Amino acid sequence: MLLWTSVCRAQGEGVWNTQPFQDSIQAQLEALDLGQLLEFTEVLEEGYQELLPSLNLKDLVSGTPDAHSAADLLTLLARSFFGELYVSLSLLRQLVVIGILAAVLQRLSVSFGSRMVVDLAFAVCFLVLALVGLQSFKIAAGVAQDSVQTMVDFMHSLLPMLSTLLVAVGGITSAAVFHPLLWALVGSIASLVQRLLLPLILLSTAFSLVSQFSSELAFPKLGGLLRQVVITILGVTFIVFSGFMVVRGAIAPIADGISLRTAKYLTRTIIPIAGGMFADTLEVVVGGSLLIKNAVGIFGLVMILCLVAAPLIKVVAMVFIYKLVGAVLEPLCDKRMVQSLEIMESSLILVIIALATVALMFFLAITILVGIGNLAVFMR
Repeated sequence: MLLWTSVCRAQGEGVWNTQPFQDSIQAQLEALDLGQLLEFTEVLEEGYQELLPSLNLKDLVSGTPDAHSAADLLTLLARSFFGELYVSLSLLRQLVVIGILAAVLQRLSVSFGSRMVVDLAFAVCFLVLALVGLQSFKIAAGVAQDSVQTMVDFMHSLLPMLSTLLVAVGGITSAAVFHPLLWALVGSIASLVQRLLLPLILLSTAFSLVSQFSSELAFPKLGGLLRQVVITILGVTFIVFSGFMVVRGAIAPIADGISLRTAKYLTRTIIPIAGGMFADTLEVVVGGSLLIKNAVGIFGLVMILCLVAAPLIKVVAMVFIYKLVGAVLEPLCDKRMVQSLEIMESSLILVIIALATVALMFFLAITILVGIGNLAVFMR
């Protein structure tokens, strides 16, 4: 009878003890107001919305969110890529028509035996090609700017929430250091890309195209220099950002963990009965905050990937179009026309690199914030 009574009591206490944990999670979810984050899901396509993890109480407590296989993700990306290729068919038609027209005019001009007629035909076709290329670059740059701005707005909504949860799990020093720092860095990175790097890429494209148009106005070195400046700025920014985040992220959680461990020990020692109850209650709250923080962090990581996936696929489809047109027109057109297509292609690749670098920095920032909270709890 004693054994049976003790087993029933243990089972009853096990069932009963889960309720404070769920109540703590529910109270924190209501206080956080996750609706600000969920509003950003409206800008995503329907397929990408299905990839986002759930933030409701049931999935957080059970720990079994809806899983999506890698095959589903690859299928979605492939479908998006072919959809962007279909949208870009008009660009393909324009470039092919211009290239064929340039080849025909060049053949007809040779029959006249006048170099002036040949140069005039090439100039007309080249200007039309440059106009179409710059329009496509303008579209790609606009897509990149909108994507960066959307990611910045999302980070500005996510960072206060992660900082609050970081404080709730005991990362007071980490939150005090990283929140103002990241807030400033996110805005600075967005301004750097939108107001400096994309205009520099446009200038380098313009100088390179002018060099192909006329041998008297050759600026190939200047265009290459501007491209190298863009790549250097991106590399230095990423190295400084990641290095500072990693170094600060390795030091601050240790201090938070030691401070919390000391406070918990003193509470249990100085206050005999109430101190132990307070420490146990704190463990329940911290455990719920840690669970929510990790869930919000994973949601932020997946959201950043979804926000950057569609723009990247769109620009990659444009690059594929330029590669295809260059391969088709190479045996037909003048060498300068093919090199102009390669210039536009490399400019679009720089846009892809800039957009991917910004997304990678934001991805790294969220990962480090999530890891800092886990490390602080581990140190405690």
